[in-house]
Amino acid sequence: MTNTTPKDLRNAFGNFATGITVITSIDTKGRPQGITVNSFSTVSLDPPLISWCIGREATLFSLFQQAEHFAVNILSIDQKSISEL
Repeated sequence: MTNTTPKDLRNAFGNFATGITVITSIDTKGRPQGITVNSFSTVSLDPPLISWCIGREATLFSLFQQAEHFAVNILSIDQKSISEL
């Protein structure tokens, strides 16, 4: 985790009213994997907590269930095609 303040998080999350995110992690073979979600939301600024949802039947459910780390990639409107890969 970086040294991000609650104010920094509030400013960042405040710019994201709704949209598309791609949640990514690395599988056991070292390959990047990702899933498009629109269920991303802020839970708390201090401590910094977010929420996103994935169905148990999703192909990557076990990857994210076991992942130590994951990244949230917030897409701009110009990056919509990334979410369609």
